[in-house]
Amino acid sequence: MRWFLVGLATLGGGFVPSLGAAAPIRPFSTVLLDPGHGGTDNGGMSRPLSGGRLLEKDLALDTARRVAQFLRARGFHVVMTRTDDRFVDLDERVRVANRLGPGAVAVSIHYNATGDRSIRGAETFFWHADSHGLATRIERYLSDALGETGRGVVRRRLRLTRNPTIPAVLAECAYLTNAREARLVAQPHVRERIARAIAEGIVEEARFGDEGIAAVPEIWAPISRGAEVRKVSKQSRKKRHRKHHVSTSIERVDRARPFLAQAFFPGSFMLR
Repeated sequence: MRWFLVGLATLGGGFVPSLGAAAPIRPFSTVLLDPGHGGTDNGGMSRPLSGGRLLEKDLALDTARRVAQFLRARGFHVVMTRTDDRFVDLDERVRVANRLGPGAVAVSIHYNATGDRSIRGAETFFWHADSHGLATRIERYLSDALGETGRGVVRRRLRLTRNPTIPAVLAECAYLTNAREARLVAQPHVRERIARAIAEGIVEEARFGDEGIAAVPEIWAPISRGAEVRKVSKQSRKKRHRKHHVSTSIERVDRARPFLAQAFFPGSFMLR
C-alpha cells in the first residue's frame, strides 16, 4: 500500500483521513506527460480570436510536446499518453501511469474554461500526499510564467489525481475563457514559457523532493469511476464554454460526510 492509515473509520463510504505524516516522494527519472482531451473531445475553448477559437486539446498537446523537449534535454525519460490529435480514455491514461511503476510521476496538462470570463490564473490539482510537493512546485512556476498570481494548489479527487499509483498532478495552465489569458496563450512563445515552467517544477521536485514544502496528510477515498461524474451535454458545454476532465464531464469530490473531512482538514477541499 502506497500510504498508511492511522486509525480507521468507515462512515457511509466517505473519506477516511490518515493522521500519519506523509512519506516523501520517491526519487524519479521517468515523467508521464498527459495532454488533456483529444480527438472528438475538444475540451475547453476560447471565444473567437483573430485566428479562430482556441481549443484546449490543441494547446495541451503543443504544451506537452514542449515540456517533453525540455525534460529530455535534462536527461529524463518521457512517456506521453498521446502524441497526436486522438481520444484516449481516462482509464487508459491511468493504466499507462500505473504500468510505469516506482521511479515515475505523472503530469496531466490542461487549459481551463468557465462561464465566468473574469476568472483567470493557473491552478494545479493533486490528491495523494506524495503529489503535493510536485503540484506546489509546478504551480509556483506556472504563476510566474503568466506574470500574475495563480489560483493555487487544490486538493481534488479526479480520476487522474486519485487513481494512479504513482505521484500524479493535473495542471490547468490558464483560462481560455478569460480574454487576456486567451490572447496570451495563443502566442507560441507564451506556451514555451508555460512549458518551461512545468518542466522546471518537475526538475526541482526531482532534485529536492518535498524539502521546504509543508507536508499534508494522506486521505483515503474510493477509486474515482466514470459513474461518479456529472454529465453535461455538448450543447450546454458549447453554450457555457465549460471545461470538463472526463470527455465532457468533470469528477466530483465524494460528498459523503464532507463535514468530517472538513473537520480534520479545514480548507483542503473544493467541491463542485
